[in-house]
Amino acid sequence: MIVLETDRLLIARWEPNDWLALRPIDTVPDVMRYIGGGEPWPDTRIQSIVKLQIEQSEKLGFCLWKLLAKTPPGPRTLIGFCGLQPLSGTPDVEIGWWLAKAYWGRGLGTEAARAVLRFGFESVGLTRIVAIAQPANRASVHIMEKLGLSFERDLIRKGVHVVLYSVNSPARQDPEPAFRPA
Repeated sequence: MIVLETDRLLIARWEPNDWLALRPIDTVPDVMRYIGGGEPWPDTRIQSIVKLQIEQSEKLGFCLWKLLAKTPPGPRTLIGFCGLQPLSGTPDVEIGWWLAKAYWGRGLGTEAARAVLRFGFESVGLTRIVAIAQPANRASVHIMEKLGLSFERDLIRKGVHVVLYSVNSPARQDPEPAFRPA
């Protein structure tokens, strides 16, 4: 069940009913402000994202895993997610994260993303990982920079302006994408 562990977090595989624990996060307007069109998600969307992560984990060996806090308010409290996923319409793999608002500003996103980035390079064998965010989402852009990702370009994804940052594996320095969908 546990994929990765950090000092304060467990990064774990999803179970079908985990959508119920994700619901209080994905229905908060502040959390969803920079996700897609910025609207809270309905139950059907939350259920489908959890189902997709379970399928991607089985097929690819990675997904946007659930993040569990090791400490109060309770051990193994779901506080968001962090992981890897194919960046649709590209040959790239994207690292992504988001957290419940109560956990913002504590360095947890960076802590989880560092572990996932290392996993992507060392265990999956990726040679390049990208991240995207809306430019106004300064917190996510700051995490990208702390992780060592560099600005690559601006682009429009699903009608939304985003910035794309990337990092190559320490063992590989050319910018060729590492992931090729099956």
